[in-house]
Amino acid sequence: MSRPGPEPRINSRLLNKYQGQTVRLTAKVVNVNGDTATVEASDGGQIGVHLSREMHLSDTFVEIIGTVKDDLTIKAFLGFNMGNSLDMKAVNAVVELAQSHKGEGVLAA
Repeated sequence: MSRPGPEPRINSRLLNKYQGQTVRLTAKVVNVNGDTATVEASDGGQIGVHLSREMHLSDTFVEIIGTVKDDLTIKAFLGFNMGNSLDMKAVNAVVELAQSHKGEGVLAA
């Protein structure tokens, strides 16, 4: 596996744009069932995430680096626990800025 970064930050609205690419998603964990999680992206949309066996999402908020699959789920290869309190409106504002022409060149990491 190559060293991560800089991956584009996304929300659920941007999944289609990044099919087949590595992305960075900050999200709220809704449910974990075995090696699959359902998370809520910063824009409120839910996304399915396929977790690696070593990955343990123990906090309410996480950051996931993975590949967007054709079915618009994410195959995660890295996950970071980010605590139990996070301003998702601010996270979404960063995602939207980074995706806008004003945010060109804003790095993910």
